[in-house]
Amino acid sequence: MRNAGVSIEALIEYFGLFQKGESTINKRKTILLEQRDQLAKKVQEMQDTLAMLTHKIDIYEELLLKFEDEKLRGLEN
Repeated sequence: MRNAGVSIEALIEYFGLFQKGESTINKRKTILLEQRDQLAKKVQEMQDTLAMLTHKIDIYEELLLKFEDEKLRGLEN
């Protein structure tokens, strides 16, 4: 679960509850749900950042094409 971004604190709490047995199933599920929600939020933030960077790259590509086109026109004259 650590590779999924689950905090060390949550892991410690989860495994402590796991060792206590079946009476902690609901609490363990709650921990997992909270961690999933936090991870989903991080994923969304990363997707938003990726979209922003992609947009900026697209703008730079357009600027470069425009610059190259203007440069070629200048060579033709």
